[in-house]
Order: sequence, then structure tokens, then C-alpha cells
Amino acid sequence: MAVKHPDSAPAPLQGGPLRILCLGLPRTGSSSTAEALRILGHHRVHHGTEMLLEGWDVTWIARAAKAHFPSLSSPKEPRPMPFTRAQWDDIFGSFDAVTDYGCMLAIPLIAAYPEAKVILVHRDIDDWERSVNEVIIDRFWPRRTPSALLVRCLVWLAGAKEPVINGIQQTFLGRFGAAGPDELRANLRTVYVQHMREVQEAVPPEQLLHYRLGDGWEPLCEFLGKEVPEGVPFPRRNDAKAFGVLYDRFQRQKIRGIVWVLVRYGILLAIIAGVALQYRRIAALW
Repeated sequence: MAVKHPDSAPAPLQGGPLRILCLGLPRTGSSSTAEALRILGHHRVHHGTEMLLEGWDVTWIARAAKAHFPSLSSPKEPRPMPFTRAQWDDIFGSFDAVTDYGCMLAIPLIAAYPEAKVILVHRDIDDWERSVNEVIIDRFWPRRTPSALLVRCLVWLAGAKEPVINGIQQTFLGRFGAAGPDELRANLRTVYVQHMREVQEAVPPEQLLHYRLGDGWEPLCEFLGKEVPEGVPFPRRNDAKAFGVLYDRFQRQKIRGIVWVLVRYGILLAIIAGVALQYRRIAALW
């Protein structure tokens, strides 16, 4: 029998541990999946982009990436120890489910929460590759045009680099084994296939749901032991729009920093010019 849409009011913190891991890679409908889980009663769903928009601290992902991706290690900076269950609990302890950024550290999370049910969302690989390029890589690694290089120089002078942007970049480079955006693009399809295989091999079949975009409520509800919501269409949320809002926020922060550095250096140049002019006047008197 179908059930009606539950009350949309937030539930109190439940204290974990994580019961559901949604480990499809970014751009596989994570916002829609997160909303579907909320409709089914799992109100506390961690979605990285949503957390950022709401002002949560997600700098943990950069620390976790350095701890779990050897390609990010540097001789100048010791590699942190892999996260323990206690550290993951500090991050996700008040959530029922994790989506979005958590997928980038799928295997460590599976090891930390072996009792959790895992949802692995599949998307047509051509559509997925195009979406990652357009929504993520093109935004966070803009082409090296003269204007883009000028902006980067001004951002550096302003000290306006947002650590979250660096964290997102490092996490993608680490997960896809890339040194830069060109190698990241080249590795997308290989890592997509590898990710699906690794998750399948790490999770017992009875705890794993292979879900394809467009499958609707039935397979998800059956897997989670829930009844199909009556008269409620499966959510279709626009991940790209939310990501665009997030990116625009970072851009505004950069612009504020650039304006400040222009004002600061403009004032400095004005002072220098004034001192030089006064010096010339004094020298003329002699």
C-alpha cells in the first residue's frame, strides 16, 4: 500500500551512524536522490553542495582527499593518516545518509560503515562525461585566456583564493588520478568504470542497489523497505543549477577581493605619485 508524503519539517538530529551511502559519482543525480531519501523519511541527508550553500564547513573533504589519495602527497607535506571511523562519525554522525561529495571517498566510507546500505546510481557515460566537463571542470578550471590569467594574478594579489575551491579541485584530481584539468578530462571515462567496479566488489550484493536515473520509486523503496509515496512524483532536482549558484558565490567573493586589491594598490600608487611630485617640487627649490 502506498503512503502519503511525510511532513516536510526537519527531523531532530538522530546521531547516526550512517545507514545509507549514495555512492554514484558527481553528476549522477545526487540532489534528486537526496530529496527522494528525505521524502521517504530520511530527513538528515548530507549533500556537499547543499551544505556549502547553507554555510556548513566542508573543508574536511580536502583533508580526507590528502589522506586517502596518494597522488596528492608531497615531499614537503607529510601525508595524513587515513580517516578512522571516529573521524567519519565526527563529520557524518548526525546524518542518516550521505550523497554527493561522499562518493569521492567511496571505498573508505564502505570500510568505515560496513553495515550501511549502498545506492550506486548509474548514468549514461557519454551524458555523464559531458556534464562533468561543462558543470565542473569548465568552471573550476577555466581556460587560460589572457583575461583569465589576469584575474588569477589579481586574485593572488588580493589573497582571495577560497579554500573550498582548492578542496574541490584537489579532491577531483586525487579521485581521478590527475595532475591537472587536461589529465582529469582524459581520465573521466576510465575512472567512472573503475569506480562502479570497485563499489560492486566492496559491497555484499544484498546491501547494494544498482539504480539508473529514471527508474523511479519502486526499486529504491523495495531496497530500503519503504512503501512508494502516494501521488508523489520522483524528484527531479537540478544539480547543475545548484552548482552554478555555488560557483557564482565564489566568483563574487573573488570579485570583492579583486576590487579591494585594486583600491589598495590604487591608494598606494597615489601616495607614491604624491610623494614623488612633492620631492620634485622640493628639488626645484634647490
